[in-house]
Amino acid sequence: MTRELILKSIEAHGGLARWNQIEAVTATFHPDGLALQMRSQQAFSRQPTRVTVDTRRQKAIFDPFLKSDHLGIYEPHRTAIETRGGAVVEELLNPRDSFSAEVPWSGPQMIYFAGHALWTYFNLPFRLAGDDFRLQELEPWIEDGETWRAVKVIFPSEIATLCSEQVLYFDERGMIRREDYSVEVSQNTPVAHYVDGHQSFDGIVFPTRRRIYPRGPDLRPNRDVVIMAADLSDFRTVTVDSGSEGHWVVETCD
Repeated sequence: MTRELILKSIEAHGGLARWNQIEAVTATFHPDGLALQMRSQQAFSRQPTRVTVDTRRQKAIFDPFLKSDHLGIYEPHRTAIETRGGAVVEELLNPRDSFSAEVPWSGPQMIYFAGHALWTYFNLPFRLAGDDFRLQELEPWIEDGETWRAVKVIFPSEIATLCSEQVLYFDERGMIRREDYSVEVSQNTPVAHYVDGHQSFDGIVFPTRRRIYPRGPDLRPNRDVVIMAADLSDFRTVTVDSGSEGHWVVETCD
């Protein structure tokens, strides 16, 4: 039954056949929230950036990153700020090992936090079709009069994600509506992450609004505190043009 739910969700979000044609997804990303203030990264929220997430490997690019001529490059074992010409301004190797209770975060740490989060968000639920994910359906969850099916997901060790064990909540259509996890790079802070504003872009459905709240032991969110907010728009899918030596080609949205 759990596998059937995942396949239903994948179809509701656009289907594997369409997803498998895609090499990357790009969107306008506008972050905000208390976490940025606490880590002295308010500048990251002052203007939207364009984020491109590779769907085949763990990589993301933020364009621009803080300065108009700088890019933020995320990969699990290296994050960097680079100029448009490719010169390295600042880099961090094995960034996950650098996090502690100390603040503020550096620019490369901010890139890691946003990069591994968005890579996970953009690739769900499609990645769950793989046999390397362990899935367990839990008791249904009732919220605002709706009943959502809950699935515990254990990510494979090779995927850098916010938390290796998460709970996803699916509505009757198969849409992901909430994600619960503890943020491993931020002292395992337990959060309830709500997603809505689902829209179809070029045949794939993405949520355009994300709000993350502290989660209590009763699993209820404290909606008075927004740990992170993300507004996303203008999603576009990217394919490889076989005649251009692997260059990405952005497709036209629906």
